[in-house]
Amino acid sequence: MQVEPAEDIPEQSRWQSRFASDADTRLVHAASMVELPDGSLRAFWFAGSREGAADVAIHSAVFDPASGRWSDETPVVTRKQISDAWGRHIRKLGNAVPVLDSDGRMRLFVVAVSFGGWAASRLVVLESFDQGASWSFDKALASTPFLNISTLVKTPPIRYSDGSIGLPVYHEMIGKFGEILRLDEDNRVLGKARIGHGRKAIQPLVLVDSPTEAVAFLRNENEPNNGYLYQSHSHDGGWHWESLSYSPLENPSAALGGVALGRGHWLIAANCNRYERDDLCIRETRDGGKHWQERWELHDREAWRGKHLEYPQFEDLVDDELVGAAKPENLKVLLERVRDNKCHAEKGCEFQYDYPYMLQTRNGDLHMLYTWNKSAIRHAWLKADSKKNKERADDA
Repeated sequence: MQVEPAEDIPEQSRWQSRFASDADTRLVHAASMVELPDGSLRAFWFAGSREGAADVAIHSAVFDPASGRWSDETPVVTRKQISDAWGRHIRKLGNAVPVLDSDGRMRLFVVAVSFGGWAASRLVVLESFDQGASWSFDKALASTPFLNISTLVKTPPIRYSDGSIGLPVYHEMIGKFGEILRLDEDNRVLGKARIGHGRKAIQPLVLVDSPTEAVAFLRNENEPNNGYLYQSHSHDGGWHWESLSYSPLENPSAALGGVALGRGHWLIAANCNRYERDDLCIRETRDGGKHWQERWELHDREAWRGKHLEYPQFEDLVDDELVGAAKPENLKVLLERVRDNKCHAEKGCEFQYDYPYMLQTRNGDLHMLYTWNKSAIRHAWLKADSKKNKERADDA
């Protein structure tokens, strides 16, 4: 496995906050992103009237760090586009994960369903030669012998020194488990490795420590859930993985993101309690997971958990979350979507922050996208130490 060098993160910095999405649709979810050659970011997420609806498409926007602004969001992949190119019915679209190849081509791995629910999904691959602005269908991955269905993506791919990539995937039919698909440049499956041997763990996040050492954290789907993430280790470049064990990280069976900053130095972004998705924090370890600390807290609404929260008070609390954030132009529409998505006549209102996706850019900055109250893709940005950035530029 190929390890990218990473500088230490600044001790004293504050996260900047803004929105990547424009409130064009009622629902947005499952954001991902990739760094472009000029240092900007291109993000993807699925958007529509509701999850699984026929109008769901993959939307995208580009972040310019020089101006600190996101471009207008646009739909870049539609259900009809894939259906026409593939020659088969597509019922709904889901998660999308990008990878930028060394030759400038970008690939997008998209969850597509022809029948049934997410357990009947397939992974399709699209290609772009204009850095993600337009896409053409390439193929459906041949990832499983059983009808070639029930394969989904959520977390970033890893790179191998030979140019192949390792795509973390998971399955939800019969058993729930994670795997790594090793793909060549033509999207042929060179091999696959199951992460652990459990049947109740999904959405693996793989963090690479060295060419041979890696760790995976997985969402716990046991019922009842004991409220902790699973973890597994590989010592041979991801071909074999230890049995799943419980990590010390509390989590309410929700998706996670993270980055490896160095050997044994990891950041994990997730819901940091055992019950609900009403908080979001980033934890840090510098000794390979032996000890963890909560490094940053982005949201915490535990005080309102289980309480009947009426909309006027909920609206005031949401307004508090917008203080200091770069707000979208159509803020009124966004707040209407939050009310429609998170407030119910009988149950009251509740908060939701989930599906974080993290990356560290070449200049050392940390970026995270996540779903904010089911209504927006929110972007958190932590700039690296400016002195170290200058030293990088001087050495380039």
